[in-house]
Amino acid sequence: MNRKLLRNERPGQREFFGFFLCLIFFVAGVVVGTLSAGNLPDSEIRALESSMAGRIGQIADGTYVAPRFLSAFWSLGNYHLLVLFLGFSLLGAFVLPLLSAVRGFYLSFSIAAFIQVFGVGDWPVAFSLFGVSSIIAIPCFFLLASQAFAASTQLGRTLMKSGNIQAKTLYNSHYIMRTVLCFLGLMAAVLIELYVTPSLVAWVSVALK
Repeated sequence: MNRKLLRNERPGQREFFGFFLCLIFFVAGVVVGTLSAGNLPDSEIRALESSMAGRIGQIADGTYVAPRFLSAFWSLGNYHLLVLFLGFSLLGAFVLPLLSAVRGFYLSFSIAAFIQVFGVGDWPVAFSLFGVSSIIAIPCFFLLASQAFAASTQLGRTLMKSGNIQAKTLYNSHYIMRTVLCFLGLMAAVLIELYVTPSLVAWVSVALK
């Protein structure tokens, strides 16, 4: 591959643009998710209230059965795995912003719907349920998305210009190391979800009574 071409592509700038674009779509998803939660019909509000009250009650009285690690990892990390896959695809540059919007929508919808059902005063419980592990998971998502966006964009440009590419050019040691660090962080978020979140929810629920 032509080294001059690689220097002119400025992967750092593409990563920043990818991060900024994904962030804009994520915020848009958060706005839409929050507004959607505020327009839930009464039947769904009652169903959600019953479901969440039962879950919180189980956590509080110690009868809650946590999911297995792999199940929790998939639940928390399925978006991250999809981002990783899109980094090897020409479609990544187009799909990653949309995926960010979906991630923002469901995160904000969960928290906003909980607050809609139980009231603003119970926002600490909502944060305990949905927000604690996200403190780690969301930054990992954006780090993976920004480098996947840059790799997907460079993949498309290089194939259009020269028709051949070396994998080690796109997915170098820096790319691999950041991916590994993100998934180690994701594993930490899963452990928090399994072992810290239930205790925190129980404590906050009692404190707010």
